[in-house]
Amino acid sequence: MKRLIILAVLCAFVLSAAVASAADIKASGAWVVEANWNSNWAFNKDVAGASNGAAFAVSQRATTTFEFIANENLKGVLQTRYGTEQWGQKSFAIGSGDSGTNDNTQNRITVRQAYIDFNWPDTTVHVRAGYQGISLPAAFGGGSLVLDEEIGAAVVSGSMTDNVGYLVGYARAADGGANTNAYIDAYVAALPMSFEGFSFAPFGMYAPIGDATTATSLIGSKMQGLAANNATDVTDGSFDNAYWLGAAFTMDLFDPFVLMADVNYGTVKSSRSQNDRSGWLFDAALEYKGFDFMTPELFFVYTSGEDGNSSKGNGSSERMPVLAAQNWAIGSFFFGGDRLLMGSIQETNDYMGFWALGLSLKDIQSFAEGLTHDVHLIYARGTNDKNSLDVTGAGGSNHNFTYGRSLTEKDTLYEIDFNTGYKLYDELTLSLDLGYLNLDTKESRWNNVSGMKGGDAWKISTGVAYKF
Repeated sequence: MKRLIILAVLCAFVLSAAVASAADIKASGAWVVEANWNSNWAFNKDVAGASNGAAFAVSQRATTTFEFIANENLKGVLQTRYGTEQWGQKSFAIGSGDSGTNDNTQNRITVRQAYIDFNWPDTTVHVRAGYQGISLPAAFGGGSLVLDEEIGAAVVSGSMTDNVGYLVGYARAADGGANTNAYIDAYVAALPMSFEGFSFAPFGMYAPIGDATTATSLIGSKMQGLAANNATDVTDGSFDNAYWLGAAFTMDLFDPFVLMADVNYGTVKSSRSQNDRSGWLFDAALEYKGFDFMTPELFFVYTSGEDGNSSKGNGSSERMPVLAAQNWAIGSFFFGGDRLLMGSIQETNDYMGFWALGLSLKDIQSFAEGLTHDVHLIYARGTNDKNSLDVTGAGGSNHNFTYGRSLTEKDTLYEIDFNTGYKLYDELTLSLDLGYLNLDTKESRWNNVSGMKGGDAWKISTGVAYKF
């Protein structure tokens, strides 16, 4: 009996210790189902033999974030994702839910983020270490066009004064394994400042690139935006390093007017001029928040394009290099911005080299409570030399330069979007997004392929999003 009592006391002690040390778990997420009808997204309906009919697909994605909270200063974060995939394919093919009869690579939940988040005791120093989402400062566009992606990183941030903060971090974007020099690192520093009426955040990022990293290894990867238009593989190291400088600026001093602007410059260096790449971005937007029924926004974006030198085949590229970016967008069709899953083109690496002028009417209150609309009107033109395609790089093709995505200085694009959302509940939104594009180009700019002369494209996207 005495032994039983001692055992019971020990069990109670262990259980109480486990309860005392257990973390609180908080779950949030976004689960989305979307049906999409679209036509002529490749702008090839006049190309002989091209598949140019209207397409239909239903896509699904479930993103869930779990926070394991020990206390207000310490937590672990785990984010999982199932999808994005179309019904009838891979994870969402018939019978894929039976794990006993299907390969787990076809039906799986992916870990999208996993990191430790804590504050250093008795300081304002904040640390995040692990696989996490990183975005460089950006005032307009919904994210950075240089780096905005999940990446293994350690980031330290905090405040130096009431108005001035700091952020420093290290990330590894690629690692070819032991005993190789196929790596890409990133060292980041930012100095966010906030004062009454405006905020300003200058930043810099330096990325050493291992000797074994080649143009061929970049093409088709998340980091293909580092490769120049005619980049080639060389035996003495295709790349040396890369760096970016920039700043994000927001001013609401003249409320209800809000001004946002970004300036970014980036360069990739190599011992071979055809692998060099450098360029810049400028964007600005002016919002008016004085209406209670909508928010109008006028915006302008410019990114540098290829010049005549790069079209000679051995000159450096003049487009800003991109490490990896997933959220930057204007409108909701050609340049990304779809509110659901597959309703926008969003070929970031290909469409670099353009300028765009646009007007957005956001959060238009409709006749019913919970019913809102967004309208986007965009005119875009390329900044790339019309002879930019007269080069060939590794793999026998032009890197990040594609018909129907890249624009030369003679090409123009018009976009009109009308999007509607209805909140069935606070956490559940039904949507209907309509989009139209017109591309005006000529066959002579695209290797004289008959039918490559632009045209019209459209989309109808509808679905449901549950955010909790």
